[in-house]
Amino acid sequence: MNQKTTAKVYVIVLNYNGFEDTRECLRSLEKLSYTDLETAVVENGSSDGSAEKLEKIRNIRLLKSSANLGFAGGCNLGIEYALERGADFVLLLNNDTVVEPGFLDVLLRCFAKDETVGIAGSKILYDGKDKIIWSAGGGVSRYLKRTFQYGENRLDDGKFDRARDVDFVSGCCMLIRRDVLEKAGLLDPVYFMYYEDVDICLRAQQQGFRVRYCPEAVIHHRVSASTNRSFRDYYRMRNYLILLKKHFPGAPGIAVRTAAALIERLGRIVTRKIVYRDTEKQTARVKQLFLGLRDGVRYEIKNSCIK
Repeated sequence: MNQKTTAKVYVIVLNYNGFEDTRECLRSLEKLSYTDLETAVVENGSSDGSAEKLEKIRNIRLLKSSANLGFAGGCNLGIEYALERGADFVLLLNNDTVVEPGFLDVLLRCFAKDETVGIAGSKILYDGKDKIIWSAGGGVSRYLKRTFQYGENRLDDGKFDRARDVDFVSGCCMLIRRDVLEKAGLLDPVYFMYYEDVDICLRAQQQGFRVRYCPEAVIHHRVSASTNRSFRDYYRMRNYLILLKKHFPGAPGIAVRTAAALIERLGRIVTRKIVYRDTEKQTARVKQLFLGLRDGVRYEIKNSCIK
């Protein structure tokens, strides 16, 4: 009997009012050296005519949602499609990225070396900036449980070239083994956007899988802005509290961690206004921040991730 020698990979690219970025991402995927893959684009309720334009692109599977399901919900549409068709691995890839031709081969080798690796991520550089890192894997601080990305905004000078286990990798580029999705579940749609990547990595580790940063795999991130900052302020505050409740519960620690997060977020809003002369109204951002705080505090944890 012939044994399968390659893994079937499904690439999931989420589009929301970002056709130009999505098209460039798809063009880079066409140059991949790894060929046993299928690309599915989830059109996530765009209002800019993206759906009609995407219909004209060949060699992709277009999945349409009539409403914006957020990053988690939109990606889950693609993940379900991939699993139904026998995917061995699912690659979540931001539409505002450009990949290097050999990056997927490198990521897959991370899994081939160790069956306990469940999720792997690449080194992510800013696109258009000369070797500046956007992410080299992510960590969760020991006491305050704040999330951070290794190497962020630092020169790619070799200090982040060691493959290693990390707490999480960014959903910007996340290769997930099928077993993880079957045992830990899909992305939790309660997050809508932000922290869903941290959550699934933590759930994978609870199931005995490892999360691996693979620096030889490289992509470039354009960091497009598809949401306004006040919208992001809301979800980052709310979802951080949900993450704490799900994975790091307990008082008084959670109260201290919440206060620290609130102070940090307020500081970022003021800094952007003073240093970067942010044109968005501070009052709108602060309002959304406190609404996120309110809703995060009120949220009751339940088994909301899809399996």
